Order: sequence, then structure tokens, then C-alpha cells
Amino acid sequence: MKVGIHHREGSFTDRWIYYCKSQNIPFVQVDCHASEIIKTLQQEKVTHLMWHLNHLSVKDKMTFPYVLNSADAMGVKTFPNFNTRWHFDDKVAQKYFMEAIKAPYIKSHAFYTREEALSYIETTQFPLVAKLKGGAGSTNVKLLNSKQEAEIYIDTLFTVGIKSINKPLDNLDQKLRVAKQVKNPVVLLKKTVGFVKRMNKERAMSQAEVGYVYFQQFLPNNDFDTRIITVGDKAFGIRRFTHENDFRASGSGKIDYTASGIDSKMISVAFQISDVIGAQSLAYDFVYDENETPKIVEICFGFSMKAYDKCEGFWDKNLQFHKGPFNPQEFMIKDFLA
Repeated sequence: MKVGIHHREGSFTDRWIYYCKSQNIPFVQVDCHASEIIKTLQQEKVTHLMWHLNHLSVKDKMTFPYVLNSADAMGVKTFPNFNTRWHFDDKVAQKYFMEAIKAPYIKSHAFYTREEALSYIETTQFPLVAKLKGGAGSTNVKLLNSKQEAEIYIDTLFTVGIKSINKPLDNLDQKLRVAKQVKNPVVLLKKTVGFVKRMNKERAMSQAEVGYVYFQQFLPNNDFDTRIITVGDKAFGIRRFTHENDFRASGSGKIDYTASGIDSKMISVAFQISDVIGAQSLAYDFVYDENETPKIVEICFGFSMKAYDKCEGFWDKNLQFHKGPFNPQEFMIKDFLA
């Protein structure tokens, strides 16, 4: 056995590499963006390939299907595997996937002509949630409050389009909330300069989202969402409260780690879906409908690594809670190599 890891500083890979070193597991760092990656996997005799996909990387989103699907064809075991990854950072793909397996997914509609989209808003109820395929932390998510707002949005998506990678100063209030967590002004300055440079570069490489619209039903009276993450036979979660005068919870920075506040029905649903599709690790975002029934808003392979270190513990598949600190990335690599 030999593990290939596409390393990105600050990602899951930091902990995967530490685990391999501490357990004396043979591994090699590889560059999955390289043209010769397949030859490298062959020459290094890699049997397991791990990659923490980055939703902010145009190169990651462009190349991961090429590399990981090809690795599968070579008999290399991949993380994330196909059913965990193929819908990565694509909310429209997730809609079809969740409908196919009859998951309790929020009512969602995708239209690929301007005429169909305009016809839909003639009869639908407002407000209506509009999303682009990609984006995390509530980026590219808008609340359309009227038919007029929806018409403008539709016209934009079927003409010039919208870039899915925002300008560095977009969603400034959200970015400021994150920045407040960095106490050292020198570190904050370096992080800010680095972030602006990276985002300008990624935005320049990205293409505009055009030729479709994606709408979701707006479910009122949800002042928080619940994120449940499954890793193999373990699950953990948090509640994220909405910011003042904002219907979005993801990216608010207002997190409740109290395990007793998590709805066990959501944990059960997450385990069931992960089992059905064979997902190695998957995050589920839940809200409630008018009957207080949990509904999935979206799913994602990746998540902020350190944000979940404060969780009080995790649940097993019998919904038994195991109190105490844990390392989700260690769960991932242990399950993957087992």
C-alpha cells in the first residue's frame, strides 16, 4: 500500500500527512494538476489517492473528474470516491441526485431557457431563493422578493451571466465577521493581502455562469440551519444561526456546538443517504419546512476543517453519542485505508 496525497496547506491533507507519518504508512505528495500525474501514480506505485477538493480553485474543479476518474480506471482507490465527489460544488447536480434517491430535499427547479424560467415565476410564490451552481458560505445565494426582481435575475443569467467567484470585496459583511476572529493585526494583513491576490487570480480564470437558473423554495421561520457531517459510521454536527436581517446561515459565523440542540432525525437521514449512495464523507445542510420536517438544502464533500474541532463529540449509527474531542480527518483516512 502507498498513499498519494495532493497537498494543500490548511486543508484536510495536513492531518492526513501527519497521520501517515505517525503511523509509518508509506505516502507521497503528488500534484494532481500536473500533466504527468497519471505517470507519477504509476511510477510511484500509488494504491490510494486522496484529494481535499477546493471549491475556490478553478483548477481543482476543472481537473478532479479527469484525474480521479482515471485513477479509478487504473484500480487506484480514490478519496473522495465517485458518488462522494461527482456533484461537488454543483447545486444543480445535487438536485437531480437527491431527487433520484428520493431524499427529503427542498423543492428545487432548474430551467435552461429564459421562456421556461419566466413562465415559472408567473405562478410561483415569492420570496424565492436563487442560487448559482457553485459557491460556499452562502455566496451566490439571493432572495428574490418579487416577480420584477426575478425577471432581472433571469435576464442576467441568460445574457451576460454571473461569475461564481466573487470579487474580494463582495459579501464584505461576511468577510469582516471572519476577519474579526484573527486577533493579530500583522497576521490579518498578510491573510487579507493573500486572500485578495488569490481571489483576483481565481476570478480571472473563472467563466460566467450563464444559460440556466436554479430556484429553491423559501422556507420561512428558520433562524438557523443544521449541518450534519457523516464520515463512515460516525456523524457530528453544528447549528448555524442567521445574521441579523439575513435569511442565510452559512457563513454567518454564529455557530452553536451544543450537541443536545441537534435534531436526531437529521442525523438519521444523513446516515441513511450516505449509506445508500456509498458516500465516504458528506456534509448535509438542513432546515425545517412548515410541518417542522427536516429538509436538505444542499450537500457538500468538503467543509472548514478547524471549525468542527469544537464539537462536543460524535454519534455512531445507533445514534449513541460519544463525548469528547475527535479528529474527523483521521476518521477519513482510517476508513479509507481499512
